[in-house]
Amino acid sequence: MASMARYTDNPVNQVTGQPNINVPVIEVPIQDKNIRNVFNLSYNPVYVWDSNFSASDVGTGWTLFGGSVIYKKIVDELDERYDDASRAEYEKNLFDDYYYYNLPSASGKFQIKRDIVNNTFSLLNITPNNLKFDYEKSNNTATLKIENFTITDGKGYKYIFNDFDYEMRYDGDSFIPRKGYKSAYFLTKIVSPTGKILATYNYDKKSKTRASTGELMYQYCKLKSVDTDLGKVIFDYQFDESLSGTPNDLYSLKKIILKNSFDQLIRTYNFNYINSVEPFEQSLRKRLLSSIVMNDKNDVKTEQTSFVYNQKNNNFLPTVNNSYCDWTGSVPENFYTDYNFTNTLEKIISPSGGVTQYVYGNHEYYFDYNQDYLDSILRNYVDSDIQNIVAQPDYQFNTGQSNTYTFTVSGDPNKKIGFKFSFTTQGYNETPPNTPIIGDPEPEPFHTDFVIKNSSGEVMYGKECFPKTIEWAENTYYGYPGTYTLQFSGRGKGYGIFQVYEIKIKQGPIRKAKNTVHYGHIRLNSIKYYTGINETSPVKTLNYNYDNVEETGSSGYAFYYDNDSKNSANEGFIMYKNVKVSEAGNGYTRISYITPDDYPKYQDGGTQLFPIYYYPYYNITKGGLVSKKEMYNDQNQLIRSENYVYELDNFTNQIHDFYIGPNPYITIPAYVKKISLSSKDYTKTGGIVENKKETVINSSNLGPNSIKDVTSDGNNIEQQFIYPSGVAEYAHLENAHILSEAVQTINKNNGKTVLNSRVKFDNNSLLPTSVVFVNPNDSSIKTTVKYDVYDSAGNNRQYTTVSDENTGKGFPSVIIWGYNNTMPIAKIEGASLADIAGLADDIVSKSNSDVDTASETELINSLDAFRTNNALKKFLITTYTYDPLIGVTTVTPPNGMREIYKYDSNNKLKAVVNVNGNIIQEFKYNTKQQ
Repeated sequence: MASMARYTDNPVNQVTGQPNINVPVIEVPIQDKNIRNVFNLSYNPVYVWDSNFSASDVGTGWTLFGGSVIYKKIVDELDERYDDASRAEYEKNLFDDYYYYNLPSASGKFQIKRDIVNNTFSLLNITPNNLKFDYEKSNNTATLKIENFTITDGKGYKYIFNDFDYEMRYDGDSFIPRKGYKSAYFLTKIVSPTGKILATYNYDKKSKTRASTGELMYQYCKLKSVDTDLGKVIFDYQFDESLSGTPNDLYSLKKIILKNSFDQLIRTYNFNYINSVEPFEQSLRKRLLSSIVMNDKNDVKTEQTSFVYNQKNNNFLPTVNNSYCDWTGSVPENFYTDYNFTNTLEKIISPSGGVTQYVYGNHEYYFDYNQDYLDSILRNYVDSDIQNIVAQPDYQFNTGQSNTYTFTVSGDPNKKIGFKFSFTTQGYNETPPNTPIIGDPEPEPFHTDFVIKNSSGEVMYGKECFPKTIEWAENTYYGYPGTYTLQFSGRGKGYGIFQVYEIKIKQGPIRKAKNTVHYGHIRLNSIKYYTGINETSPVKTLNYNYDNVEETGSSGYAFYYDNDSKNSANEGFIMYKNVKVSEAGNGYTRISYITPDDYPKYQDGGTQLFPIYYYPYYNITKGGLVSKKEMYNDQNQLIRSENYVYELDNFTNQIHDFYIGPNPYITIPAYVKKISLSSKDYTKTGGIVENKKETVINSSNLGPNSIKDVTSDGNNIEQQFIYPSGVAEYAHLENAHILSEAVQTINKNNGKTVLNSRVKFDNNSLLPTSVVFVNPNDSSIKTTVKYDVYDSAGNNRQYTTVSDENTGKGFPSVIIWGYNNTMPIAKIEGASLADIAGLADDIVSKSNSDVDTASETELINSLDAFRTNNALKKFLITTYTYDPLIGVTTVTPPNGMREIYKYDSNNKLKAVVNVNGNIIQEFKYNTKQQ
């Protein structure tokens, strides 16, 4: 659940330097072209090295998207904690919890707001989209407790969330008992606008109730299967309670199984894992996804995708070399570099054997190294990016010869700097000349003190790096460059060396950038592509550079995620205003982005001490908007440029409040109202071909209202789209929340209408009934096609190409649906359903029983008999057979020249042959065994 929130709040794209790594796994077979439910793995390297952040059920860094859920994130205290109006502490409290949602076609978050005065509730969708949210309340009148949710998308499809996780929570108030609440709501079914159930989602549930009262203590759901008319997808999870207390989900996905509607196995995907090498303590090691193996229906391996991670042995955090004395008392940032990369994904080995390698580095952000700053850091070693510690040559000393020595600290005599002094000594006796020595002489007890004086004779008082011993000392000092005097005192005589270290600013132009591991963790530096695992030279390399346009420093700036609570620690992240993607021999592309700083915050409430800031368009700009693209060839010549201008507007009038650190902010969810694009192509002869494009967005469904193109030759081409909202004829579509499909399209060329088409939904139908064209010259209407009959599954059974507008007559065609109303098995051109009557009953029945080669042969024979039936001889008939969830197996056109489609063990099309076995088309695939 937390990873879902992370993806919603933390963008993964070039503007943040994060890799966009997605691995498609399986698509749920749904008999509706408007619904695609793809399960895919998405990778985010944030926190993969940190044992405080758990590995998911598919391994650290990975999230399996596809299963739909509404996850509740509590802010400070549970919204519905005051659920008993009879208790003394009861109050009508403000609601501020967040709900994160994920659908096959959308994701985002919302809040439920409470009007305390009227005790009413309203839902604020913080993510602009065309979704409609409904919920069923419990019968508790003291507060709002939600039983289930229904989300309707812009095409009228309903996503019903009935199953749930349940937890107990205690908010620390001794007067209020702990409360049970639904912490997540899971998708149970998808329903079409016409009421057909397209998919059902089933869950494995683990729960516990209190024996004495029957009260539910907890319930956890894990997706078990998705069932449709076409088949089912089964998820096999392993539950391991021994992982409790480790940084790993107790569940791990072991297998995904695909079956057709006859319960026949199509393929399986096996997920394999290893444990991380780090850290040293085994109980803190994380689960890593090592491979996904696809097996065919006979459980034979056909493909494998493998994953390789950075597993460097970093048992201990690296530390500073003690001889360099960490003057600030902290480890410089660059020393954490290797540790931060632990457990990050390094390579993906594809089924074909090709290797994609990801190379990471630390983030940078822009920093102006002005003179005031450079002067301020001369005292301490605090910035390893631009500071060096320079050691002077060793000085020899012997207190038997002299107790006074001098050394010089270099630099501007008018600016104080820091320097370090250390010495190492050994005591000895001076034996009179010609005195016989018997055995080893005992050293005289030796103890040396010292002072350092500046050129004015003033004693310098330094800071001990480490406790002084009789043989060794190390101090830091702060003074003006010049000559210093070292004066020894103490018992005995000694000799040894002393050393002087100076802080210096690195030579040469100073790059305006700071290296950091504190914001955004790591970033992508390059992607390398190899033809095989044993290859050492990549065939292609993409390099990512994040410098500013002037290339004088980083284009990165630090931002903070909007927090739900002032009591939560804010995480920082870096956004880059410029990203350069280059490939050797193929030039490069430079992309510039709009970030939140381009629409600065300003105070809009509060006081001078406790201000409230308004951040305009924050939900849009925190993900970055492309403002400019420039493409260069390998000769550094500009070949194309694209400039984007955006008009942003508020999507709602409701205020969304959040926190950055302890500071309150407000914003209003916004959307992109208009996009203007100006593109220029630069020819080899020095010419410029310029085109302009303007897209205006509809505020109710976020689809295009109009698209205008101005071409280089001066032509103005415009498309206009009319949607059901506000059009009386389509009020029934609007009531069913069918908003995103255009019902009228108007095309214009230089202001003149050249096309005006409308899709009709007569008699309150939620499915199209006809398509008409309006003559631009006289506004007369011509119907081109009528959709005469649909079945209960929404399949079109008869349509007519209209030739006579007055009578509505024309050329009809009938489609016969088989395989339990999921596949077209015959198309009869020229016929109506009345002509077919019951003649198709046998082919429909046999298609419903087509489970193997023998039954398919029976079906083909029945289809041939149907196609050659004398009662249908005046019609053109094409027939089809299938292996469900694999593909079409035969196509027989009216002339009887059948095409047969052959598939390999991996269910991939390998050849199309005729009835004599002659190959018409052949397909080959490149896969390697791993």
